[in-house]
Amino acid sequence: MSNTISDEHLLYGSSPLASSMSPTRSQLISGDDNYYNPQDGSSPTSLLHNNPSTDDDDKSVLKQRFYIPMLTRILTAILAISLIGVVFCVLPYFAVEAGKKGHMNQTLYWIAGCFVLITVPISVLGIVQHLVNWYMPQVQKFVVRILFMVPIFSIQSWFSLFFHSASPYLTAIRELYEAFVLSSFVYYIIELSGGEDQLANKLRMKDPKLGHHGCLVRSQCGNWQMGRPFLLNCKYGVLQFVFFKIVTTIVVIILHSQDAFHKGEWGWNSSYMYLAIIMNVSIGYALYCLVTLYLATKDELKEWNPIWKFLW
Repeated sequence: MSNTISDEHLLYGSSPLASSMSPTRSQLISGDDNYYNPQDGSSPTSLLHNNPSTDDDDKSVLKQRFYIPMLTRILTAILAISLIGVVFCVLPYFAVEAGKKGHMNQTLYWIAGCFVLITVPISVLGIVQHLVNWYMPQVQKFVVRILFMVPIFSIQSWFSLFFHSASPYLTAIRELYEAFVLSSFVYYIIELSGGEDQLANKLRMKDPKLGHHGCLVRSQCGNWQMGRPFLLNCKYGVLQFVFFKIVTTIVVIILHSQDAFHKGEWGWNSSYMYLAIIMNVSIGYALYCLVTLYLATKDELKEWNPIWKFLW
């Protein structure tokens, strides 16, 4: 791996100046004042005084590094003020006016919009922070996928209040992404543990009782041998939910287009009942496998505490 910041930072790595003027690790640690580190808040103007030999092109690039972040902060402040005005003034006004006219659906729509405009920017900010500080791509890509769940679910729920006819199709998109996130969380745990090979070696040294199950699961799956068999059983136990989720979602869309699917209708002739049973069994087993894997690796993962990302 290169010893310059340009290879470690997503934004600064794309700068044409990063490769020629980026300080090395030793220079950063020693506190060499002749190098400008854009992450420590030092001023490019002071750097120019310390390096009188810098040519005009380098001065121009350094000034851009100073003014562009300032302009970004100003634009961010303007957007934040505008967003606050919309959330706390404009949308509540529309909600009150719709309520006065007796349009309760529109009232609910505008109230929900307030919460969407609060949650989505916060989630996007977390995503952007990970993309800017892209130091562990093999791990962070799964975190970004999990964080995208919040804006996708929020926007889908909001649109479903207004576009009633398209609600089943919007719900299908949400459910497919839900399955994708659940599988991402499994791979997130695996990557935090060093990858499949290292995790399998660590699991081989664990207590064999971790692979033992209760009567119901043991009667169907038996006990799992610690090591790679345990890891594969947990992983495939979660991935089966992804498969069933995709299949049932496609079936629901087809049945809904034929007016043969009625949500909440229970009966022997109801397609909803059979699909609900299949999905509840599938997700129940997937969550069981996920929790089993987490309990077996919680000592290695206590530094990262990934359970809060899952609960969130």
